[in-house]
Amino acid sequence: MNDYSGSTNCLDCTRRSKCFKKLIPSELEFINQKSTQIQYRKGENICKQGAFASYVLYIADGLVKIYLESQGNKNINVTISKTSEFIGLSAIFGDNIYNYSALALRDSSICLIEKESIKKLLLNNGTFASEIIKWYCNKEIQLFNKIKSLGHKQMHGRLADVLLYLSNDEINQDSIFSYLSRKDIADFACISTESIVRLLTELKNENIIEMKGKKIKILQMDLLKEISRRG
Repeated sequence: MNDYSGSTNCLDCTRRSKCFKKLIPSELEFINQKSTQIQYRKGENICKQGAFASYVLYIADGLVKIYLESQGNKNINVTISKTSEFIGLSAIFGDNIYNYSALALRDSSICLIEKESIKKLLLNNGTFASEIIKWYCNKEIQLFNKIKSLGHKQMHGRLADVLLYLSNDEINQDSIFSYLSRKDIADFACISTESIVRLLTELKNENIIEMKGKKIKILQMDLLKEISRRG
């Protein structure tokens, strides 16, 4: 972790998420007093699976890989979190630990907010809580779709789902592929790196995708969606 940290100014922040925009000035000042902002360099761990969770993390500016660690260095990449999203919300009412690890894909500014202060706002400000729930529900839908993909589809279908997810406008506005290795893509699809390289080459040869170095561009979206549908 970078040695730079400092107090935030939530009242003047231009990167507030929809939920924070529902807070009145006194509530923003309350959060301001209960948080600090840390700068993480590309490749640094932001939180560790199983570690005690004292804070909810808010991505003020950044791009973060969320993943599950397992034995034998076989990680499962779960999702990409970006600016104005949260990490570790489940620790507020659930287990008092981080249930996954997070790594900065690029230099990122992360606000560490005391989780009890977030809990207080959730209990006292229904509009704030509603926005948090909406965001959380969208993340839950993504997770259910991922479980369905991993549980019912073959390698081609799983890779297609990963490429479609990473290429959507919401994620790929940061040119996401330039931050991901082939192993990262493999860990999203739960496929070996060797198989991912072979399958990507097949898609390239069929002119479904274009590859330039680490970058991947979908050329025939309809065909990739059909591969995903067939599974």
